[in-house]
Amino acid sequence: MSILGGPAWNRSNVIPGTNVTLAGSTGHSIEYDYGYQVARMSAASLMLDVWGGFVFLGAWKASVPVSGGNSSSWGTFALGLRFMVPVSARLSFYAVADGGFAAFSVPYETQGPNPTVTSTGDTGHGAFVFGGGADLRLSRWFSLRAEVRDLVTGRELSGAGQNHLLPAFGVAVHF
Repeated sequence: MSILGGPAWNRSNVIPGTNVTLAGSTGHSIEYDYGYQVARMSAASLMLDVWGGFVFLGAWKASVPVSGGNSSSWGTFALGLRFMVPVSARLSFYAVADGGFAAFSVPYETQGPNPTVTSTGDTGHGAFVFGGGADLRLSRWFSLRAEVRDLVTGRELSGAGQNHLLPAFGVAVHF
């Protein structure tokens, strides 16, 4: 079981069907992960991987005024596999591939004589998460972890494009 955190960002983009430009923003992510070993081979382990992540980005800066829900954020829950290979007594590398669901705050432009940018609230979409990392065992019970995951979603959900890169650092507890 691990808890990690790291930087998060999105790129500048245009709200589809409008001329409204949203500036890129930065923030942070918080991620949790649970792995359950389903097979152990002589040189590797295959684990069931349960992953969740929350991303909190700064307020939107747009080419028109912003009102209401004015920040970009999302939450994700995914289930998949982790392949972990120990390279020494204390260091292991791993690769993950998960599929699941994500809920996004999606910006849109209100109509009228004074248009503004606001949020639709939560928009759900399927998501695929893949990446890898390193686990440095400090003791039988604890380790440090560093990883990078790419959250792949539909277009125009909390930023331009479909890929949301999430580097993270944290601790893992082993049972």
